[in-house]
Amino acid sequence: MNIVQKTLTPALSRFAGERVTRARGLRLLRVFALCACVFVPTRLFAADLYPLTVLSYPDRPAKLPLWLARDAGLFEKYGLKVDIKAPKSGEDLVERISRDEAQIYVATANWIVSGIGDGKDLVFFANTGYSVLKLVARPEITRSQDLRGKKVGTGELNSSQDRITRQALQRLGLNPDRDVTLVPFGSRSIQRLDALLQGEIDATTSNEDNLFELARRGEMNKIRVLADNESLKLFIGAGVDFAVTRSLLANSRDVVKRFVQALSGAIGLARRERAEADRIYARYLNVKDPALLEFMYRTYVQGAIPERPYPKLDNVALGIEEFGTKPGLKGKRAEDLTDQSLVRDLEKEGFFNPLSHKPAEHGTRAE
Repeated sequence: MNIVQKTLTPALSRFAGERVTRARGLRLLRVFALCACVFVPTRLFAADLYPLTVLSYPDRPAKLPLWLARDAGLFEKYGLKVDIKAPKSGEDLVERISRDEAQIYVATANWIVSGIGDGKDLVFFANTGYSVLKLVARPEITRSQDLRGKKVGTGELNSSQDRITRQALQRLGLNPDRDVTLVPFGSRSIQRLDALLQGEIDATTSNEDNLFELARRGEMNKIRVLADNESLKLFIGAGVDFAVTRSLLANSRDVVKRFVQALSGAIGLARRERAEADRIYARYLNVKDPALLEFMYRTYVQGAIPERPYPKLDNVALGIEEFGTKPGLKGKRAEDLTDQSLVRDLEKEGFFNPLSHKPAEHGTRAE
């Protein structure tokens, strides 16, 4: 470059030198910009993420995909900034739905349906499972027909638990109003199980989590299992149902679709990596016992949590049956409050194929 400059006039020589200096400066600027993109923390770019507020109640094992999607950074991967908040109770959830405090709500469908009945325009778009249910009785009762004339524990009249108990009995060929005496308790299945053990009732439904504790105490001989979700074809107990404001789904459908992608990615991750599921259950449900973690992985990750999180019409229908007198539900069917197209579109696009997982360490249900 010095040779070239010597052949130029002083003015041109100076101009050539300035061009070289400017070119070098531009190259340095590009290097600095590239370094900034590489080394600046991701959180500085959070403004580019679409913000979503999620209300979730209560904590239960089938909510693992929601928690794992947040902890593993899957929401950020799909361009979302998700803030998960926890109401204090079902009633608090319904109250906060009435105040439009979130765009997405995660709860058993009946609570959300109650909010729809009060005038909120929400639509169900996903489901990540249910609490595993069993119908149990005193050990001398060996078959469902032996329940005739017996006392069966249930929830308060017209509650979701009461409707689940009635459906279970009907699927066993029993009339819940004529063949048995229904005894109402609170909403928690452990209360009904304790009443069974104390001889106050002859049968009831119980979450399998409670039966695990009973087995660990060596007391399973005190009850007999008569039926479960699979034999009853009943998957509506304590479901984890997702609903979104219809305006967001209509105006920003891609945002909701990306939310489903993150949930699905979390399901695939949990099935591939047992340690990820254990970590989530330890953090969010305070489960540290290895035997219980094994039970929860087998029961929920390999069982109750679906690979494709389609919304469940039966869950929504049960909520409509419970709160059907509310004005916002007049003439509504479960199909009117449910949109299955997001998961269906992902399935058609082959999104779930790369999520196929290797066989899990424990159990035999993994694909």
